[in-house]
Amino acid sequence: MLRKLDKNINKYHFVIRTLGSIIFYIGFIVVLILPKDTFIEPVIKYIILAILGLLVCFLIVFNFVLPFYVYALFGYQIHEDYVMIQSGVLFRSQDYIPIKRIQHIEKFQGPIQSLFHITTIRVFTAGSSDIIVGVPKDEVDSVIHQIRDQLQQYLDSEEAEKDES
Repeated sequence: MLRKLDKNINKYHFVIRTLGSIIFYIGFIVVLILPKDTFIEPVIKYIILAILGLLVCFLIVFNFVLPFYVYALFGYQIHEDYVMIQSGVLFRSQDYIPIKRIQHIEKFQGPIQSLFHITTIRVFTAGSSDIIVGVPKDEVDSVIHQIRDQLQQYLDSEEAEKDES
């Protein structure tokens, strides 16, 4: 069964995306306010406004619509043999991380995540790393413990001995 992230993940994505887009909003407003004679040709202002206007429309959808689908569409599962991380709103993906390939796990909590009481878990393998953003702060240690238990079961198994030889 897919384990859901904390409901605050939507607010977190909303804040992070909006903070990242403020520069474009400010740039659009500045170009809008500047008089036509500031530019070499008046048509340049309209071209810049059109480009920034399209970008702002995209960012409005990106900032104010998409974050509210994150809770419904993101999640993770921990199985005997793998950890599955489901992510993406427009472009959906499911990453399967074999338990036997996991090298280490770390948790991270930035200042904005602290405000929303959520944490990020990063799972490292030899060739990559995957993240689970939005695990409730009070569940993060049990999730890491569960992954480590699955890893320890594999290491204690005969399959691990066969893989080593």
